[in-house]
Amino acid sequence: MSDSSSSWKDWHCYRKPLRVYSPDFDILVSYFNKAYPIIDASDNTERDRFDVCFDNWIKKDDWIKIIHNIEVDLINFSKEEKEFLNTFIAWITDALQHTSVIVVEGNL
Repeated sequence: MSDSSSSWKDWHCYRKPLRVYSPDFDILVSYFNKAYPIIDASDNTERDRFDVCFDNWIKKDDWIKIIHNIEVDLINFSKEEKEFLNTFIAWITDALQHTSVIVVEGNL
């Protein structure tokens, strides 16, 4: 009988990473924090805030909340920021067609 559970390597190596640098990352962190507290997908423990230094295992339902919060606020951003956020939303939406968890690595 084969083990069908996913390992850390399966999750981490699923897709090419999306790299986001400051100040764009700073915009996203505020939206990540709005979704918290969440249940961490790696160990099913509750996390009370986004960890800017380490891995954040975010489930599909939480991504849907994050996307919604960004979409509601798009009207408040400059053209360049809207382009960035729409690209981010498109990447996340595409990735969620193939996985139910996306890991965000803090970059501080």
